[in-house]
Amino acid sequence: MSENQKTFAPRNYKERFEFELTVGDNIICQRYFKINNFNPESLKSYELIEAIRRCVRTIDNDLKRKTQVYLELYAPKTFSSEEEMYNFLSNPYNVAHLTLGEGVVVRGNKTTDYVVVDNGQVKELGYKFDDGELTEVSPEMNKTTYKFAFKVDGREVASMIWDGYYPKFVRDKIDLSNKRGKFDGDDVTRLSFEQYLLYRMVKDKSDLIYGLIMHICTACSFGEDAEYTTDPDEIMENWRESRRCDDMRIVK
Repeated sequence: MSENQKTFAPRNYKERFEFELTVGDNIICQRYFKINNFNPESLKSYELIEAIRRCVRTIDNDLKRKTQVYLELYAPKTFSSEEEMYNFLSNPYNVAHLTLGEGVVVRGNKTTDYVVVDNGQVKELGYKFDDGELTEVSPEMNKTTYKFAFKVDGREVASMIWDGYYPKFVRDKIDLSNKRGKFDGDDVTRLSFEQYLLYRMVKDKSDLIYGLIMHICTACSFGEDAEYTTDPDEIMENWRESRRCDDMRIVK
């Protein structure tokens, strides 16, 4: 007697909603997700734009904090004054042993530290390594344009772009889940310097992805009686008010 056997086709299904973080044509992070009680009115609203803005701010702030850690660990040169720093840089032997992107601390300068940019030259960063306040971040050579997009059924409905000035080490290892580098903190002596940098950059950090999805889901699931801001003039006015200190631009 033969048994009836069922064959199952591979499940080839993706959720309707997704976000993408990209640099040029390269996808850095992509996630598909559900939105319960989805309200189509949200796709034309300021509330969705503001949700995308919060997502971008979350990512940007995370990468700035990782930049902070990277520069703190990668700043072996410390001088008591700018005069001492420039005397050091005037010696070709010293310049030959500098590393591009290496941080430089000048004690007594309360407004800025420096970074080595090229040929032994240093650039003011506009912030201090030790106060956590990033006002200009890193050199223009590290400028990269990022895009965060929300898509429905494969179609982009809202997105923003911004310029990030994160060091190469940070931007080459973007991980919004903050899982890469989760080493055992009780035995960091066994780590290579690169592993230790990753460990410090993600130490005590949580997975950002869930929060990004929740920002979007909340904006897209207002009840039927809720009022979205959909007037184009009002949307632009609200956006101008909210982004006075931001470098983000609405794409759609």
